[in-house]
Amino acid sequence: MPHILIVDDEPDLAGLLAYNLGRAGFTTTQVHTGAEALARVREALPDLVLLDLMLPDMDGAELFCQLRAHPDTRHLRVLVLSARPDAHSRVQGVDVILKPFKVQEVVARVTALLPTP
Repeated sequence: MPHILIVDDEPDLAGLLAYNLGRAGFTTTQVHTGAEALARVREALPDLVLLDLMLPDMDGAELFCQLRAHPDTRHLRVLVLSARPDAHSRVQGVDVILKPFKVQEVVARVTALLPTP
């Protein structure tokens, strides 16, 4: 099963995403800070990262840049979730879903990126 790392500082939203992605055939891990995300990625590479840009300890765009700068995570798939209307310009070359969104939209986008067997 493809594994998704959910990086969002809103535990309720992360839980809702995890539940719906689980029903769609994915496994998930939830973290709520950039530091936790970096630690998890170092432990085991996920197949995709759902990344909120507004994290409490670091800017999500900075986390994205750190992932792109490291050879082991350079090609990691990232789908940005953001309430910021300028999100497209802050992380260029990545899919962005603006908040508020429908959970089904996120599941559909993830399924398009990572088809389950």
